[in-house]
Amino acid sequence: MSTDDTKKSRIPSSDLRVEYCTEADAEQIAVGMYEAFGEGWWGSIEPQAMRPPLESTRVSRLAKRVRGTFSNPDMHWLKAVYVPTNSIAGIAGWMGPDHPFHNIWLRSAAEFFGWAEKCKWSEADMEDMWAGTDKEAWDEKFLKYERVRKEIVGEEKHWYLAPLFTFPEFQGKGVASLLLRWAIEKADATDPVTPLYLESSLAGYPIYKRFGFVPIKDYNMLRRGPLPETDEPKEAEADKA
Repeated sequence: MSTDDTKKSRIPSSDLRVEYCTEADAEQIAVGMYEAFGEGWWGSIEPQAMRPPLESTRVSRLAKRVRGTFSNPDMHWLKAVYVPTNSIAGIAGWMGPDHPFHNIWLRSAAEFFGWAEKCKWSEADMEDMWAGTDKEAWDEKFLKYERVRKEIVGEEKHWYLAPLFTFPEFQGKGVASLLLRWAIEKADATDPVTPLYLESSLAGYPIYKRFGFVPIKDYNMLRRGPLPETDEPKEAEADKA
């Protein structure tokens, strides 16, 4: 698609609004994560042979884990809503600067944040929601993310994006940019500016660079302030991170 075609297809700003997700959106978050990140990302931690027969069961299990995160006061689940149909166009999960340095996707998060008690999860509930995952591979993946994040930001407070995705019918239309700008504006309003951190595929690097993110390692990017006025973000955008 050409740049002109992309611009023509962008949704008018008046037709999009950003608002906080509620627990009722947890299933949409789960569906979107499976759709956006695909087999290349999920295959090692939820192997085909371990999955339940019904995809709806798989979605339900992930959604239940997502619901626990809503009790974290500095976990910001946002949705971009397409106003004409009131449908969710994209979702971002931002861990704010005061969020404890503990990834919400780690299996240990339920105990660390006290979700089991808050959500009244039994041991059977906990077993069921992690059924179908390779627990060792899951922990290895997210612990690696945490080790690298710690190496890059240390004890410095920061915004952490995990995840960002746009539903297929809304991709390339300005949705992801809107969800990025929500946190960027908050980060840039502090003195000094609060860093923003994310993980991205190499394909996403050029887009995030336009918003001031700098590649640090293989899939890690950090932003420490706004771009010069001459380097305003282009219209192209990432549809997942």
